Amino acid sequence: MWTRLRALPPYFGGKRRLLGRIFKHMPKPEDAPVLIDAFLGGASVSLFGKARGYRVIANDIAYRSSIVGKALIENDHVTLTPDDVTRLFVENGDGPGFIEQNFSRSVLTTKHARFLDHAFPAARKVEGTKRWLLLLLLTKYVLRMRPMGNFGAKTIIQQAEDEKWEEMNPNYLKDMISRNIAGHPKAVAEHLRQTVNSGVFSNGLRNEVHQLDVFDFLAQVDGDILYLDPPYAGTSPYETSLRALDCILEGKMVRQDVSAFSRADAGSVLERLFEASRKFPLWILSYGNATMGLEGLVELVSKFKRVEHAEEIPYIHLTGLSGEERRNANRELLIVAR
Repeated sequence: MWTRLRALPPYFGGKRRLLGRIFKHMPKPEDAPVLIDAFLGGASVSLFGKARGYRVIANDIAYRSSIVGKALIENDHVTLTPDDVTRLFVENGDGPGFIEQNFSRSVLTTKHARFLDHAFPAARKVEGTKRWLLLLLLTKYVLRMRPMGNFGAKTIIQQAEDEKWEEMNPNYLKDMISRNIAGHPKAVAEHLRQTVNSGVFSNGLRNEVHQLDVFDFLAQVDGDILYLDPPYAGTSPYETSLRALDCILEGKMVRQDVSAFSRADAGSVLERLFEASRKFPLWILSYGNATMGLEGLVELVSKFKRVEHAEEIPYIHLTGLSGEERRNANRELLIVAR
């Protein structure tokens, strides 16, 4: 199973290291067959649930998450061939494209930006499931080019562009070598093809992925287990920290409103979420501790369900985006309620 998780993009906030703790509270699929994942994110919970034999119905308003879901949660047999990757290298125009014009020497080196300007249009022309697989591969490609997953690190990209290796932060340099950031795009893309394919499998069930507002989604679906992992109040919002990736995926400059869940005063929207979730028999909730401690979250959840289990887990979401003080203070709050 852990090999399959390599197919996922390394979005911060991911739950890969918490899967054991989360799933130990879930009934077996034969007793509770349908798992609802209302905030798909990087899809680790959905993919793990699919592998465990649940019928997964997942949702996320973000296009970047929908790509992952369509490629790996709904898809049960289609994989990428070397020829599929080759088509990404067919040149389709003269002069700098959108990505090179807007993101070279800041988000990506020019070499990789130029490749992606050919690759994304080629991927979008593909019909069916392979389109989602190619877009997932390219999503992982963009993230792989970011030292330690940090979209704010611009100086390091400029140093790589100019081959000023001796000036680099040693930790970033080591990370760049391990990611083959200085390598040829063909070698990187072929490696990612194999990792994406490792996440494709069938569990014999019809799994679904939606791209809806969470309240619309919850009103439309039914299930036995509801997993809730909303954006955490008081933390860096995805709409800001992943904006460059969203622009690259959309092929245009976009600026999205910050989710109400990310705001420091997110208590009211959490209450609305819990109210909309009453119909689901079992809740498993993951949340951060930036603005609310475990006791406060238990009190809030208890207005809607009986809390069976609550724990606070030391957890670093992404080392590259956290200072030492934040890493020491980070806690994952895990609640099980019926």
